[in-house]
Amino acid sequence: MTNREKYKFDYFTIDHYGELVKMARDLGFIFILHKDDYVADRKDIIWRHDVEFSPAQALKMAKIEHDLGVKTTYFFQTHSENYNIYEKYFSDILQEIRALGHHIGLHFDSHYWDVSDEESLERCIAVDTDYFNKVFDINIDTFSFHNTTSFVLSCEGYRYGGLINTYARLFKEKYQYCADSTGYWRYEVLDEVLCDPNTRHLQVLIHDSMWSDTVMSPRKRVMTAIQKEAERVKKFYDDDLVAFGAKNIDDDVVL
Repeated sequence: MTNREKYKFDYFTIDHYGELVKMARDLGFIFILHKDDYVADRKDIIWRHDVEFSPAQALKMAKIEHDLGVKTTYFFQTHSENYNIYEKYFSDILQEIRALGHHIGLHFDSHYWDVSDEESLERCIAVDTDYFNKVFDINIDTFSFHNTTSFVLSCEGYRYGGLINTYARLFKEKYQYCADSTGYWRYEVLDEVLCDPNTRHLQVLIHDSMWSDTVMSPRKRVMTAIQKEAERVKKFYDDDLVAFGAKNIDDDVVL
């Protein structure tokens, strides 16, 4: 068996992503948020995005969901090594996703703060939240952990730093879990879970650059996202010099 077959490369395209969202909707799942009350006899789904590499790719997904009439949650990092949410380009993407009716949350990086106890966790989440809210004129109410550790997974309280914890005991106990982390289904395959009549409450975790326009391996999907961002930054530099009337000198060429 090839890796393409074993890890279902063909599954992770943007087109198929739209089919999965539509499948969940058409199978009668009610799309809810973490802050919504748990209702035992309701067939519901919490659909969340941890934005890791490409907010632009996340925006594509947000538009697909909007066209299908569903609302999900997008968790953005404030200390990402891959994007700066406070850069105007990315801030505009966040605001566009928000304008589509989606929910915005904090993708909290415990590694940045070197958090190792719950008191520090409370304080650091509150710091990130306060700045995030002020910059975007928003009141976020939910967070997800970035790159989980055994410590943060042991933090099962419902709230930390004033925000709802997506890894709280409530969600672990009441909801099945399906995640595409690192570009393949780590636990169960999503469409199989959706079609299982026993699935009544489900939390789905999606990562932007684990999905691509064409069929690729997980690594190539991420590398493509990184390259696209590099090309955008290079074009921004060239265009910026033109806008300011500055010379753009390269070996024997002046642009």
